[in-house]
Amino acid sequence: MRRRRFQPGLLVAYLVAAVATLASLFPLYWLFVISTKVPRDAFKTPPDLVYVPDFSKYLQIWETAGFADAYLNSVAVVLGGVLLTLLVATPAAYALVRFRVRGRRWLRLWLLLAYTTPEFLFVIPMYVLYQQFGLYDTTVGLALVYQVFAIPFAIWLLQAFLGEVPRELADSARVDGASELGTLVRVYLPLAAPGLAATAILVGVNMWNEVTIALSLTFDQAKTVQVAVAGFRGYAAIRWQEMGAAAIAAVVPMVVFAGIAQRFIVKGLSFGAVK
Repeated sequence: MRRRRFQPGLLVAYLVAAVATLASLFPLYWLFVISTKVPRDAFKTPPDLVYVPDFSKYLQIWETAGFADAYLNSVAVVLGGVLLTLLVATPAAYALVRFRVRGRRWLRLWLLLAYTTPEFLFVIPMYVLYQQFGLYDTTVGLALVYQVFAIPFAIWLLQAFLGEVPRELADSARVDGASELGTLVRVYLPLAAPGLAATAILVGVNMWNEVTIALSLTFDQAKTVQVAVAGFRGYAAIRWQEMGAAAIAAVVPMVVFAGIAQRFIVKGLSFGAVK
């Protein structure tokens, strides 16, 4: 039996991956430790590695005024925002792929620049407009303003995914009498489904984690879970246990969701890489 030759490069790759994994998980671990320790032991030096965890704060945060509502607001904003993003971005990306658009290269550059524009630059003008149109402190208004960065990002991704669909299939559908909308729905969407799923997941995660806009355009009725977590920081003291428990409660859904949808993300991001 032939022995496998030792590969130092593979060992280094595993070590780097292990270090990166531990570095990314340590903040979650430290949040969990803070949330399950009494205040006098949370920042003890050296810390107690073995202790009896106290999970009472995980129940108390849901009884705190506004936290459960903020959680539901985040769910509503993400679901509505992602649906609106896909409804607008998918036809736009399809048009960029199927038709000869003048200045396509500059348009793609603008999409990338629009996504990378700092959020605080348009918070003040949007605040004034939202006050005038009654959209301030509403989940609808928050889902709408998120489209400023979500739609360019989604179009930028979807045009790459839709561009991998063979044009011959679309041309055949057109010869058979299908409209452009029918070609998009019957040919492109089924074949690019992994890419659509990956785009929806990435857009949803960005909306869930967003803080700057939510903090500026909401006050009480539509505040999101990220804003609610920051609310445990008082004027005179910080409620570390409650904040840690709330932060874990805000992170866990995204971790679970990413774990469940991992195969869609990997399949979508690698869509068309191998033919």
